[in-house]
Amino acid sequence: MRLKTIYIFLAFQIIANKALSQKENTLHYKHIVHLEAAGIGGYGSLNFERIIKLNELFSLSARIGFSTNRIYDYNNKFNPDLLFPIAINGFFGKVHKVQLGLGQLVAFSIKANILNGPPARETNFHTNFTLGYRYQKQDSRIISGISYTPILEYNSSIRHWGAFTIGYLF
Repeated sequence: MRLKTIYIFLAFQIIANKALSQKENTLHYKHIVHLEAAGIGGYGSLNFERIIKLNELFSLSARIGFSTNRIYDYNNKFNPDLLFPIAINGFFGKVHKVQLGLGQLVAFSIKANILNGPPARETNFHTNFTLGYRYQKQDSRIISGISYTPILEYNSSIRHWGAFTIGYLF
């Protein structure tokens, strides 16, 4: 009985490997690491993106990044502000893609504590939008893009930003 189970398992493994095997030039890479100058992470951010291809022309992605804008607090001590851009994007096109996105910038900023004086970390959420263009050649692992990324700061006032992105697919 046990030997029969092992044979069935091996048969399924062989079938699954044959079904999932692809040639190198037809692989669809699902991850991107990219640098974004300006944009939703402030002056610049390092980002990881997971792509979900829905069909030949349309794909979605989930993105998370990291950035900082001030390294030292008001006492001139190392105490950086931490920024985490999070977004969901939709892309339409094969090589030249239109990008639409929506997300949040989670900001952990250092502020003066009025009650007792030492710095206090404050958490804020800022909604962001993306309207852009991304170039992603079929056989290349390099992507680039440009976008308009307005940020609704403190969910009350709009700050107009633009972004330039360059990244690597894997």
